[in-house]
Amino acid sequence: MNILGQAVKHKKYGKGVITNLSENSITVCFSESQKLFQFPDAFPQYLTLKNKSVQTKIEKLNEERFREIEERKQRMDRENKYRNRMYTMKILQKSQVAYDILEKDIVNLDYIETGCLLSGEMKGRPRIPSNVQPNSAIILTDCGNGGEDERCIIGIAMAGEYFWGKECTDKQIKLHEKYKLLLSYENRISFWKYFKREAFPDQWGRVPFKYFQNQTMQKIIFDICSKAAGTEQEEELMELYSYFCSVNRIQEKAIT
Repeated sequence: MNILGQAVKHKKYGKGVITNLSENSITVCFSESQKLFQFPDAFPQYLTLKNKSVQTKIEKLNEERFREIEERKQRMDRENKYRNRMYTMKILQKSQVAYDILEKDIVNLDYIETGCLLSGEMKGRPRIPSNVQPNSAIILTDCGNGGEDERCIIGIAMAGEYFWGKECTDKQIKLHEKYKLLLSYENRISFWKYFKREAFPDQWGRVPFKYFQNQTMQKIIFDICSKAAGTEQEEELMELYSYFCSVNRIQEKAIT
């Protein structure tokens, strides 16, 4: 915006003319002095333009600038709170999730449903996924056209980086925008390789998700990464594995 030569008025110095303009400052020549002001900050707090149209444009410029500053401040505050919360986060021993889902429902999946409580005084109310935190990984499992013996890990995702299960009231575990992946057929692996059947009763249709140990999840992701070596999904899976180990404060094992 070129405002050189524009007439202005200052509350103390009176009338003047803008004689120089840089990226963030202007020089105003008054009858008895020459002053330097921040631009556009000086409008309208100290300076008022004679040209009302240009004055309005500068005020809008100021509004946009203040809004950007406020948004940047809010973003920094949110990031600082996130870092502090992650730093003090207690890693629960069973904060990983196995989820029952049909493969056709994974396309563009942004969240998984927690379902409702099935009994007791709270029956029918949303199930609170209290153990799910940003360090939680979710393995997506499906039996395909077979029975329970054919249950397979067909996808893997991390919980959203700002998701805290204890605060969830909408029956939705938000998934991470980046770390979620539908596994190719060659990289899928049997679910029952890692769990005993008696630990997972056949109630997947009624209770869609189940918790399990962090170490077991590390083993699952490690094995999937090893299986995916040399495939198109290798890089994405390795990034997910590194992220998982980082947020769970687990030593990352080299995959050979």
